[in-house]
This record gives sequence, structure tokens and C-alpha cells, in this order.
Amino acid sequence: MATPPDTNAFEDAREIEMSQSAPETVGLIRQQLENGFGWLRFEPKLEQDFRAHNNEAGLVNRIALLAIALTVLLVSPLFDTAYFGVPEVAAWWSRGLLIGLLGPVIIAALIWCVYRSHSPITEYVITAQFAVVSVGLLGNHILLNRYGADFPIEFIGVGLVAVVALGRVRSWQILPVAVALVVLTLATEVWVVNSSPADYYHLAAAGVLALFAIYLQYANEYVLRRSWLDRQLLQLVARHDGLTGLLNRHALESALANAHAHAVRERNDYGLLMIDIDQFGAYNNHYGHPAGDDALRRVAAVIESHARRPLDVCGRYGGEEFVAFWIESDEHKLEAHAEALRAAVEQAAIPHATSNVAPVVTVSIGLCYVAQPQERDSLSAVFASADELLYDAKAQGRNRVVVGHFDRDSINEATVRKHHEARPAPNG
Repeated sequence: MATPPDTNAFEDAREIEMSQSAPETVGLIRQQLENGFGWLRFEPKLEQDFRAHNNEAGLVNRIALLAIALTVLLVSPLFDTAYFGVPEVAAWWSRGLLIGLLGPVIIAALIWCVYRSHSPITEYVITAQFAVVSVGLLGNHILLNRYGADFPIEFIGVGLVAVVALGRVRSWQILPVAVALVVLTLATEVWVVNSSPADYYHLAAAGVLALFAIYLQYANEYVLRRSWLDRQLLQLVARHDGLTGLLNRHALESALANAHAHAVRERNDYGLLMIDIDQFGAYNNHYGHPAGDDALRRVAAVIESHARRPLDVCGRYGGEEFVAFWIESDEHKLEAHAEALRAAVEQAAIPHATSNVAPVVTVSIGLCYVAQPQERDSLSAVFASADELLYDAKAQGRNRVVVGHFDRDSINEATVRKHHEARPAPNG
């Protein structure tokens, strides 16, 4: 069955939105690294993203954990009477508890992880499964003690170590459960079962395992969180322009290709904008490059503020040139939006004493409107059309928006190549 169009649109929106500029996220990550996370908690937005990543990355480990636990339960009848001295009558009760009750709990958790691995409650399922199995093992210990048989209580500690190593469950979720189980186990040994000196040795061994698991949980989660922050920061910095925070040239081209493909598939009209700061060379010569960098950042912030919808794309094309992509079926609304962007840059009132256009920094915009995009429309051809319109805006006096329709019948790849070969260097 074909995927419904709205699902395609949703996936496109997610992919394009993920490729957008994210200076706020970069700032959040850097601030988090500076503040530290000794309590194993991030700022809410980062915490939510980390949880989603943790669920996705932990799928294989969680399936392995549950498969191992199920295997141990299923093979336990081979060892209970032969190696642990469990009487035959007690063995059947024990097997019924372990395989008949705990087995389905593990199978249910395993099925959940296979089919609902991305659900935000998956780690709660793992934690609940661990708690039920641990209480079941403690109940098995009580049962076998009534028949004078020994059950290695260390299995509960081993289970905690296994969950910590493979479960990818956050500390603030698993540790309260672990502490409750430790208290329950101590109470059972003191008040419920008939303990011998050897039992206290086993209890001490289980306690050592639990302490080791607590330390391992903290250290493991801290390393996971730090590596996730570092990786996210590296990916964002690699895709974004270090000066403006917008998408860099490489990431911009990828995002535009995705947006163009979406528009073609959904037959959505769109506009491609080439944006250039007027007489920026003169600005740099007069104010110096540090001031020029600040002006670029301020103009980029205005452009980014006008590309906030899920399918919008914007980025730095190079030097003082920027590109924006807006899906819009109404040409007049698109032109009005471009005009609002131009006016917002002017209203930012960045002084430009050497400009013969205005006493402040301004931009010229070439807007190519693509109606009912088709498979044969190439993005490079749309770029060439938008670039021509930008140069028209420059020729008409700058600080203006020039709009034109994409004429797919009069442009081809040879025209595009000729245009780029003949394109003069930007002079503002």
C-alpha cells in the first residue's frame, strides 16, 4: 500500500526542519557543557532529545538483555535439582514461578521492545520488567528456603548489573527501584527466611554487586550523556556557518535539494530567494571586518526569523549572500513576505555611512516563483533564475525585491552553465 501523502509531508517536514539552522541548540549544548550535569539531568529540550536518542540507540542492547534473561529462565530446570540440590517437589513449584510467571513478563517486554522501541515509555517497560523479575526471584528464594534448598540470592545483584550494562535506563529511574529491592531483600533475609551464616555471605556478595551496579550506572550514563553532547555539537557545528549560525553552503545545498524534492512530489508552489547585502565591500572597508562580521550576524538573524515554518530553509550561500526557500501557493503573499524581510533588515538600523542607497545596511532580493514544480525542473535552473533577478534588483537601484516566474520552457542546463561561467564576482 502506498504511503499516504500526509505521512510523506510529515517526514519531509521533519527532515528539512532537522537540517535548519540551530544556533539556539548550539548555545544550549555549550551552556550545558559549561554548567556540567553531575546530577545526570539536562535542560528540558536537551533532555527530551537525549531520551529519544537513548531509546533508539539502546534497542539492540535491550533485546539482548531480555533474550539472555529468557534463556537463563528456560534452561534453569537443567540445573535446579542437579546442581542446587532442589528437591523434586520444590523444583516444580520453582519452575512454575520462574517459567510460568516470569517468562511471560520477559516475553511481553521483549515484544514491546521489538515493535515499540521508539516509544518514550520503553525504559519504563524495562524497569518494570526488572522489578517484577527481581521480586519473582526473591519469591523463589523464599519458596526454596521452605524446602531447605539454597537459591543464590546473588542472581538479583547480577540482574541489576545486567540491566545497568544493557538496559540503557536512566539513573533516576532505575536506582530508586534498585534501592527498594535492596531493602526488600534485606527484610526478607532478616524476617522471612531461615538464614544461615552462609546465607549472609551470599547476601553480602549480592550487596557488593548492587554497589558495583550503582557506580557502573552513574559512570555509564555520565559517559553516554557527555559523548551525546559532544557528538550533537560536532554535527551542528559541521553543518552550520560559524559566523552566522545559519546552514553553511554544503548543508544548505542538501536542505534545498530535500525541500525542492518535497515540493515536486507534493506539487507545492515555492519561492527561492537570493539575498545580497548592498555595498558590503564598502562597509567592510569603512568599519573594518569585526564590524562587518557583526553586521552579517544581525542580517542573518533577521533572515532566520523569517524562515521559521517547518518547511522553510535558509542559509549562508557565501560572503554576504544568503538563500531562502519558502513553500507558498500565493505569489502575492510570497512577495509580501520577501518585502517584509527586506524592510526588517532596513529597520534593524545598522549604520552604513558609505552606502549611496540608504544610511543603514540594506539588502537586495531576487525572488524566483516556481508554480506547480515538475520532475524536469532542476534546482540549479531555479537558482540561475533567482540569481538573474537578484542582479536585476541591483541594477534597479538596490534595496528592493524583484520577483519573476520560473520559465521552465526557456531555460536549460546549458543556459545555467553559461550563466554561472559569466557571473561576475559580487560587488554589493
